Amino acid sequence: MGGSGGVSSEGGFATTGTGVKALKQEILELPDGEQQQIAQELLPLLLTTRGGVRSIDRVLQAHSDQELDAMVERARDRTQDLPEATVDAVIGEALRAVRALSRS
Repeated sequence: MGGSGGVSSEGGFATTGTGVKALKQEILELPDGEQQQIAQELLPLLLTTRGGVRSIDRVLQAHSDQELDAMVERARDRTQDLPEATVDAVIGEALRAVRALSRS
């Protein structure tokens, strides 16, 4: 997965917008199975970063319970290839991270 546009000289992915775009493009070009594996392994990690938690917190504060329920159902519909347990785990981890942030 390390295309020349998104890899720094240290071997990690560049943090510039160009590096992120290149990484995104590489992921989109992967076979579906590999995309699912990336989603299962990295989505929980990305959602619990400081930026991910802040984004989730903003969404939780800006929407009613009914709107949030509809968002969760749309996410589940879009991820029909992922096991239900994975979807539940990702959503649960994101909510736990937001709760922990709001307590601190």
